[in-house]
Amino acid sequence: MSQPAPPHPVAARMHRMTLRTLDGITDVLTTTALAAMVVVISWQVFCRFVLQFTPGWSSETALLLLAWLALLGIATGIRDHGHIALGVLVDRLPRPARAVIGRLAPALMVLFGIYLVQQGSEFTRLMASSTLPATGLPTSVRYAAMPVAGVLITCYSGLHLFGLLPERQPTRPDAATANDPGGDRDDEEHT
Repeated sequence: MSQPAPPHPVAARMHRMTLRTLDGITDVLTTTALAAMVVVISWQVFCRFVLQFTPGWSSETALLLLAWLALLGIATGIRDHGHIALGVLVDRLPRPARAVIGRLAPALMVLFGIYLVQQGSEFTRLMASSTLPATGLPTSVRYAAMPVAGVLITCYSGLHLFGLLPERQPTRPDAATANDPGGDRDDEEHT
């Protein structure tokens, strides 16, 4: 059996550059949302317990950032293959069924991403004329997280579906496998 032809060097370089750019955008958005949420909640706690008042905008801003962080976290989880999976069930299936599910899962995630883009864009458009009461921001800012995350989820799931998303190695050992000399608890017998 012959090996598939290696990708054209220019195409491979473009793919890597595009993936790095997409990863960078995802990481900047997620990190910014997390950092801003920490600052806002810290300020809220400081004001409440030290200055004896609570800024009206802080709770609303924290919830807004939480919505963005949660949806961007889904995209990051898909990118890093850290999303929730039912491995216990899938591992018990015959090899051909596991292969089908291995293709079906990213295809379903692509559909979910497309759904988020479509519905999120509609929600964002519908809410453009209303404002959030405490901050005065357009309510559409809250819903804009849906189409942004939907685009990222669709991209990452599509890349995963076609085998174009490289496997990411964990940066630190998982707590569950840290004391396991083999590093893989999935090889144990299930009784």
